[in-house]
Amino acid sequence: MSKVEWNFNETDEQPKMMEVYHEKAWYDVFCYGLMVQEPEKSYQDATLLLAIVSGNDSAIQSLKASIDLGSKGLYFGQGEKGLTAYEFKREFSLTSERGKYNNFGISLQSNRKAVIIAHDKLMGNDEYVMCFDEDVSEEVRKVLGGGKYGLHILPEWKEIVYNELLKRNYIEPVEFYYDPSLFNESFTILRLNLSEEEADELISTLIKQKKIAFPQVGSGASLEGVDDLTTYMQTYVNALVEKVSLQVQPTHDPMEYATLPAFDDYKRTLFPVQSHVSTGIAKRLLNQKSVIIQGEMSCGKTTIMTAIADGYNKLKGKSGFFSCVLVPPSLTKKWAEEEIHAILPDAEVHLIRHTKQLIDYHVAWTNQGRPKPTKPTFFVLSFTTMRGDCAYEPAVHFKKVKTKRQKLNQEKPYRYGYYCPTCGSAHQVVSSETTRLNEQGKEVTDRVTRTMDAVEFGTTRRIRNSKKPANAFCSECGDNLWTKRVPTRFSSFKEWSQYEKELSYAIKDGNGRLQDVQSSNDPQQIQRVKAQSEKRKDAVRATLPDFKKMVGKPRKVAAVEYMRRRMKNFFDVTICDEVHELKGGMTAQGNSLGSLVAISKKVIAGTGTLFGGKVRP
Repeated sequence: MSKVEWNFNETDEQPKMMEVYHEKAWYDVFCYGLMVQEPEKSYQDATLLLAIVSGNDSAIQSLKASIDLGSKGLYFGQGEKGLTAYEFKREFSLTSERGKYNNFGISLQSNRKAVIIAHDKLMGNDEYVMCFDEDVSEEVRKVLGGGKYGLHILPEWKEIVYNELLKRNYIEPVEFYYDPSLFNESFTILRLNLSEEEADELISTLIKQKKIAFPQVGSGASLEGVDDLTTYMQTYVNALVEKVSLQVQPTHDPMEYATLPAFDDYKRTLFPVQSHVSTGIAKRLLNQKSVIIQGEMSCGKTTIMTAIADGYNKLKGKSGFFSCVLVPPSLTKKWAEEEIHAILPDAEVHLIRHTKQLIDYHVAWTNQGRPKPTKPTFFVLSFTTMRGDCAYEPAVHFKKVKTKRQKLNQEKPYRYGYYCPTCGSAHQVVSSETTRLNEQGKEVTDRVTRTMDAVEFGTTRRIRNSKKPANAFCSECGDNLWTKRVPTRFSSFKEWSQYEKELSYAIKDGNGRLQDVQSSNDPQQIQRVKAQSEKRKDAVRATLPDFKKMVGKPRKVAAVEYMRRRMKNFFDVTICDEVHELKGGMTAQGNSLGSLVAISKKVIAGTGTLFGGKVRP
């Protein structure tokens, strides 16, 4: 078809309708509005841009699903009322673009409900303007202020700009179908035929011709010497702050509210700015879990973050609290020995160099009945201590089972693959995916899989598909196919069993001899037997081998692993310094931060670098 031919004749006996073929069945819906994009070629169908429809739920869901999938089986036409249903007569066919549509409900006249299915081009950020009332100029103003054009058109300019667009033929009405009896006011769709450069030129010309003007008159001469953002911000920072202050209500206004009284008792007095920032963020933490502080080097971010942790708990009525301080390795001593004690000299600070130190403290605290802290208690850990863990090794191995005939004929085994120890299924690889609609009209993905070959598993743990398929978790049950493993003293259970047998015999034999001589009441003989028994046991213990040393397989556990499993909600506040170094979503220390945030009650993060390693001005 070269051009859509609209037939607007409609009666109660012959309503406009749409039809869709879905899951081997035809579905019909009533259509109250339709807009299409004309095809470029004569053999192509028109592309759906807008449909306003109603009908039973299954028909609507099937239509929406087909449109979302990019269907070519859509038809627009007219219904002929029969004895039991409407007989659909096609006028033309339609196609839709996959994933380009938005759905929302609408109320029409006569309390009739309908669903609007609109293309992204009609949602206010592209070339089309859709208006359900008479104020078309306001809708045009919103589109010009959207993502494509980015022009801030003042409300008092909208009529002038709209008329100028009409005058220059930048706006043209679009022919489409809609039932005027069902809309409370006029329904208009316009198309903007101007580029971003033409829009900029239009507004510039109107300003030069003084057809539109800013509320305050200025020549713009003061901006002639401004050629970078830094100069602009330094020059107009007061005006910007004043504008923001009128629109945003701050949690803490330094001009109206005093700082927290606790800050006045610090060993080192905070600067006024530090004190107000700490007060404002401490108040903010009462209503949200986490904050990020971004400031230049040497502005005192460490002092501010420490004060925030203390100030927040003071607001909660607590004199003591537990805080985890996560910092780069080069800053651990500075935090533990200088920064915290600089303002909180009575604070208890633990520098955690090994996970065992944290475990020992937590176990002792648990054995004491989990007492509440009576003073600020900080645990300073480096990124490496937090993330440093033992090595991962595969928990599965490639297995294959052949019959005698398969062995003789060198055929492929009937059973092979990496079998999950939990569900017993072979790990699968997705070879292809297809998308379809089920009977309820919902999108379903069908996957064709095959058993992973021996060479595909590899020696590294992969969570997502990259060049090689994922191998971290079982494709069938989701259980882990890898395990953490460390070097041991014995290479096999047989070796350990032999050592345990010799040691048990030495202990049993020594105890037996000691029992025999105790009846003699001879102290010297008893002491001699004891010495012989201990000497024999020491000889057996001397055969105990040392832990084997293997490159890349340390005998340690990451601190975050213990925290995640045993210390949930232990930390009242977590402080993370230089948080930009932990931005990697699939890195060990990035995951460590995520786990730490999950188990902490509140989180304070600090950085002087927010974007990709570039220092902010």
